[in-house]
Amino acid sequence: MFGKILSLLILFCFFTTFAQASPLMRIETTPVPEGNWTYIPDGSGEMKIHVTTSYAKKIKVWRVPTGTQQWVNRKLICEESGFKTDWICVWKYDKDDTIHDHFVVEAFGEDWRIQDSINVTRRHSKNHPQ
Repeated sequence: MFGKILSLLILFCFFTTFAQASPLMRIETTPVPEGNWTYIPDGSGEMKIHVTTSYAKKIKVWRVPTGTQQWVNRKLICEESGFKTDWICVWKYDKDDTIHDHFVVEAFGEDWRIQDSINVTRRHSKNHPQ
């Protein structure tokens, strides 16, 4: 009886130790989003994209124009590798860039891939025509 209980306990510990939880991802930006959009001010500058993931081996950040069927027009903004949970992507933009895009973040683990996106557009000054 004791042997069966010990065997079951060992199996339980083995499976709970090695069971992989569902991968997670959280995206934060600077500037901070307002509602569903992150607003980039007029002029040149940079946006920081901080990605917190499950223990991922790689991330990619893509800039994708808004609209339907735009994935083919994407541009790779960042690609980083190294088994970690915190990632920083710095995207530099020019004063003449037209920005009204989705930024798609992909995280890759050993046997998983997840993605999420953020919406980014320009914050126009009151004196600047939209």
